[in-house]
Amino acid sequence: MYKYHDLINKNVLITGASGDIGLSICAGFLQQQCHVYALYKSNAADLQQLKDTHPQGERLHILQCDLANQEAVKQLCLYLSAQISKLDVLVNNAGIVRDVLFAAMDNDDFNTVIDTNLINTFVLTKEALLLLRAAETATIINVASIAGLIPSVGQSNYSASKAALLGFTRTLAAELAPRGVRVNAVAPGMIESKMVKKVSRTVVRDVTASVPLRRLGKCEEVANTIIYLSSSASSYIVGQTIVIDGGLVMR
Repeated sequence: MYKYHDLINKNVLITGASGDIGLSICAGFLQQQCHVYALYKSNAADLQQLKDTHPQGERLHILQCDLANQEAVKQLCLYLSAQISKLDVLVNNAGIVRDVLFAAMDNDDFNTVIDTNLINTFVLTKEALLLLRAAETATIINVASIAGLIPSVGQSNYSASKAALLGFTRTLAAELAPRGVRVNAVAPGMIESKMVKKVSRTVVRDVTASVPLRRLGKCEEVANTIIYLSSSASSYIVGQTIVIDGGLVMR
């Protein structure tokens, strides 16, 4: 991984840190010698293993928080304010899927995905804003999906949440850029992960065959892009969505 020396000792907050992509993001920022605050909801085992085994593991701070609980989010940010004077990077990575064809989708299927993927991102970003604005050059990276750009059958809830997240990213970028906070998004395609292992092998084969690179993406490739967007190497990139899909959307 390329070393971004301007990231050394920066404070980074990552949601959805216990998932495969979240773990890779944490590991990548640790490699950059950042102080990483990793949020999880219910299972910290993999994060603890990362802390125990990574050469920079002492820089990983594992925090439990249910982002659906606004009071818990407020208390989290109060805790962070007591620990650090500023937040340099916020990575909004937490998200869920509840795939079902629209005709069979109920209100709970739709609302739960919208709340988790969009509303919770708004709540945490709002609470963390003072810490972000205290940094000289802060960045926010929202993890969306190509499902917010192209049709994704059985994912009308997920697609809506991720498309909305892209609109949120652009407008937030326009509002915060004059205040020194850059906001961007990444839109991964199908990435090798535990979540994808639950997808039908036929679907995975069909998607892989449609990708010009003829393979799925790697979690590290998503993490590398997020780290780039957090560094001064991307200092003039604002309000953009970087698609990480091996060329699938291009087709």
